[in-house]
Amino acid sequence: MAVTPSAAAVIGPFDHSPMDRAQLARIESVHRGFFYQHVYAVALLLALGRHVGAVLAVELDEDIELVVGGVHWYIQVKTRLTPVQPSDVKSALERFDALRVKHISGVRSGRAKFALVSNSEPSQGLQQQLDGVAWPDDVQMITPARGAGDDLPIAGSDVDAMMDISTAIAETVPFGGLAPRTLVFKLATLVQQASAGGRDHQFAAYDLPELLEQLVIQLQDFPEPPSPYRPQRDEPPIASDKRIRLIVGFSGAGKTAWAAEAARHASDALIYFDVGDLPSRAVPTNLAREIIARFLGGRAKGVGGVQLPPNGGIDALRYADSLLADERIRAIIVLDNVHRLSVADLREIVSGAPNQAFIALGQPWAERALVEATLGIEAEALGGFGPDAVAAVFAAEGVGVDPETVETVLHLTAGLPLFVINAARLSAQQFGGAARAFCESILARTHQQDTAQDLILEVAFSSLSKEARDAAAILGACDIALDANETSAMLGPLGEQAVVSQALRELRRASMLVNFAEARSGLHDALRPLAAGHLAQMSQVTVGEALERLQLLLVASLHTRQDIPRLTFLIRLLPRVGRTDALVDLATSEMFYEQGNMAMMWDTLVEAAEDPSYSPRDQFWALDALSYWESRDGGIPDEGRVGQMAELVANNPFEARERLNLTFKQMIIAGSAGDRKLVEAHYREGRKAAKTEEAGRILRYNRAVSLYRAGALQQTRNALEPLIEEMHQALGLRENDLLFKNGPALTELLGGSDPDDVKRLADALNLWSTVVVRLNLPPMMRRIQASKLYATVGAGRSAAVAAQELADEMLKIMAMPEGAREVFDQHIFPLIDHYKLTDLALEARAEYAVALAYCGDFDGADQQMRALGNYAGDEEWEAKHDHALDLIQRIRSGVARIGAPMRASSSSLRNPNSVGRHTRPDDPCPCGSGRKFKRCHSRR
Repeated sequence: MAVTPSAAAVIGPFDHSPMDRAQLARIESVHRGFFYQHVYAVALLLALGRHVGAVLAVELDEDIELVVGGVHWYIQVKTRLTPVQPSDVKSALERFDALRVKHISGVRSGRAKFALVSNSEPSQGLQQQLDGVAWPDDVQMITPARGAGDDLPIAGSDVDAMMDISTAIAETVPFGGLAPRTLVFKLATLVQQASAGGRDHQFAAYDLPELLEQLVIQLQDFPEPPSPYRPQRDEPPIASDKRIRLIVGFSGAGKTAWAAEAARHASDALIYFDVGDLPSRAVPTNLAREIIARFLGGRAKGVGGVQLPPNGGIDALRYADSLLADERIRAIIVLDNVHRLSVADLREIVSGAPNQAFIALGQPWAERALVEATLGIEAEALGGFGPDAVAAVFAAEGVGVDPETVETVLHLTAGLPLFVINAARLSAQQFGGAARAFCESILARTHQQDTAQDLILEVAFSSLSKEARDAAAILGACDIALDANETSAMLGPLGEQAVVSQALRELRRASMLVNFAEARSGLHDALRPLAAGHLAQMSQVTVGEALERLQLLLVASLHTRQDIPRLTFLIRLLPRVGRTDALVDLATSEMFYEQGNMAMMWDTLVEAAEDPSYSPRDQFWALDALSYWESRDGGIPDEGRVGQMAELVANNPFEARERLNLTFKQMIIAGSAGDRKLVEAHYREGRKAAKTEEAGRILRYNRAVSLYRAGALQQTRNALEPLIEEMHQALGLRENDLLFKNGPALTELLGGSDPDDVKRLADALNLWSTVVVRLNLPPMMRRIQASKLYATVGAGRSAAVAAQELADEMLKIMAMPEGAREVFDQHIFPLIDHYKLTDLALEARAEYAVALAYCGDFDGADQQMRALGNYAGDEEWEAKHDHALDLIQRIRSGVARIGAPMRASSSSLRNPNSVGRHTRPDDPCPCGSGRKFKRCHSRR
């Protein structure tokens, strides 16, 4: 099969990863320090800044200053990942000395006092200074363990802890119905604004009551967001440069909760207005009243009570808008349930307040497209919960889920918050905590209690025409996105093209079709359970014809583009349409082994291997596929299965390919048993069947794998190095041609190379890297090259595994934690996401957390581990999870440190075969060319 991968397939989907991770870590650290400082300022403002006559200032002579009760406090805030050293406070103490002189001399009034606030404890050297007689009496150091004096707030160990401390203080402030944590968020935003020069850098006690009242007014009508609030994927900010935005989603998509939560963190003027229970003609007048009451205190500046125009309506809204413009207020008006307004009414409302911004929240409705066209906008949709949020929701219900189950839940619910929460509760209450059983019952439509999803979407689904419901049902049977031609062809059994097109337009208007990259679309995941129920009621002849057409389309597409997600779905589809024979044919492809989960086809292949109606050749290849999967990742093929393969070879006139594949499995079994003599015996037999150079190279690679299994590391290396040279030559390349080539440049260099040959070269490079690492040598560039070559031909699983090995080697061999972090961000995670390699995700994230810790990003490491704690796994995963937690703690405490890098000469980069070898000029070249070293790679 030819492969023409996109650039995304080479390095994974574009994910906005920065080029300089070290710079990002520095930036994050700076902003984390500023936010900690702002939250401490809020705690101080609410604790002491409310006292009569008090004034709090930020970013003047010190980070924070507070004048209260005749005392002028100067406070320096420091956040550190390690203990605070004397050098960290030296310059602050010098400034304190200068400020003290100004107060003593009378240049500044009041008595000066000073504080050093830190999330970290003092080092041994600083502690000695604090305990010494020379430490100034008017300077106190506040840390989580040392506490605080003079009624100052204590320090939190990190931003979250500081938020908790500020929230506890906020609970003592009388500010109506505003949630304490919301108050802290809003005040922290205002402190940030003041730090940038707003409010003259100051907050006076006499201004606080009005300030708190304004915050209450701005948020009082927003519904309280759920607690805890779990963000959706790629949540948009509530403020933007667009004047009009339309956000559409089914009921339960979390639109209102998103707006309410975003409002808690925004410094913009905000107003929430639900149009759902009002007649359309009453909306402008009531909105105008709300605006005036909210932002103008019920009266215009310098005038008595505001008199709205007597005729009300849109004139009242225009008047309110003009009053806000006079006050230089630009509000964001969140209009909820706009699907209940006509297009004309909505247009009139947004036109009547041209100085304000609007966010319209609505459910899918027939006139959505007309709204978009009329207002010149494009609807947005929230991204739904991601995997971590789903795992957290189920964990909160006491239900353990593994990554595969999480993906199934996302597939059934599209991550819509209400649907996920309902699924978790039903799994706990009706299925004894078995989330997978719940998912299976939903797919089979055997559940006996309605889900929120059923109740909400059934109304929308039943309102569709029969043709649209039929189209949705058939599209629901396809788990992948299709282009327009494929969609039309699959739906052909439903009738004429005009009928199909009308049904698709109806589904699109109802927001039941979702657009994906490359002009492809598919059914909204939340509709799949209902679509499956309708599919069962349709003519099975029609359904069968549609699925048969689909499998033909997918098989044809794989000849022009090797798409692993398509291959994975095709593998599930083929037995459903009675084409197990085609599945066995696919099992002979190299790419067959790169798709996600073998479990989905294991039983099918076992049946094919044992079914006497299948030809001996099909039985052989079914057995070969099973044996291959058993041997992956260090496993051993079942000897009985390989014995069946040998019997089929002995009793049938098979070609050399079958005999060679049998030899490969026999060598692996012998190597795993440590029997090198038997490995060589099978190898000699295999050479008789290897009639072509390509077959010979495959045989030699399998011999190297078997020698590696037998523990013969040096012999494995000696076998691989000349083989790697030949594999490059077969592709018309030198190894150095591939150095530092990435993405499209690498794809162009490989040109029309057979993807199977490219993958085999990557296999050899990857195995060589593993061998030299076990010999305590650096893998040079070959591990990197292997991962890039795998990705270039779409071998996503192999690319991800090789990249994980590379990240591990960057930590343990090259001592480059930032490099390891970059490999995870730019390669491993995009590959896992693109190819749905859920079985690799948990371990990769635990290793990533360790890399973050070595980079000093303990907040990031802790965040990863907290998220991973919500996933269920087997004992092996639990052990790895606990090991990562322990290692991160040892890194944090300084017990575990990154080792010294393993060095290699620069010449070894271009001649990796020389690594660890002491080759004299007249010795044979390690590459196996037969020439002297001085006339071969020494020259190069």
